[in-house]
Amino acid sequence: MRIAISGTHCMGKTTFIKDFLKIYPEYVYEEEPYYQLQEIHGIEFSEDPALEDFIEQLKYSLERLDFYAAQANIILERCPIDYVAYSMYLLHQEGMTLEDTRVSEMFLEIKEALENLDLIIFLPMTKEHPIICPESEDESYRRAVDAVLKKIYRDDLLDFFPNHAHPHLIEIWGNPKERMKKLEFYLGEMT
Repeated sequence: MRIAISGTHCMGKTTFIKDFLKIYPEYVYEEEPYYQLQEIHGIEFSEDPALEDFIEQLKYSLERLDFYAAQANIILERCPIDYVAYSMYLLHQEGMTLEDTRVSEMFLEIKEALENLDLIIFLPMTKEHPIICPESEDESYRRAVDAVLKKIYRDDLLDFFPNHAHPHLIEIWGNPKERMKKLEFYLGEMT
């Protein structure tokens, strides 16, 4: 399977993937574009969130999904939709919409790339299972991006999932052990 882990920052995506790889070591882990673009390609991102930075990460995410299209057993940290959500948050702060940007011009490419995924695992924020964010992070920013992701995934806000069957979308929350137990249940149901 080709799996993408999605969620706002500080939701334990990396921890989730590490736990996943302990159970499924045959999977190849694709680190999130932010770090790959910095480490491998030497790209420097601005300290404050910037639309161009999110577009750069979105483009790289789409390229990587195309690269893995014919391969099996891939787990990717982040999904292209994450960058759309971050862009939407940033544009809302500036009184703009996606239609005013290049992001909306990429919608068809995003839909096509999502077809290369078998499963998106969304890690939402929940009151019952809060994941504490470091004090250095802006909690309101984190919550706002989570709210946008929920609208995209739960309400298909941007019509990214016209097929509704592919890729599969599941939400997982809880402590690390609970999250892996839920994932194993879902994977069992899918096979």
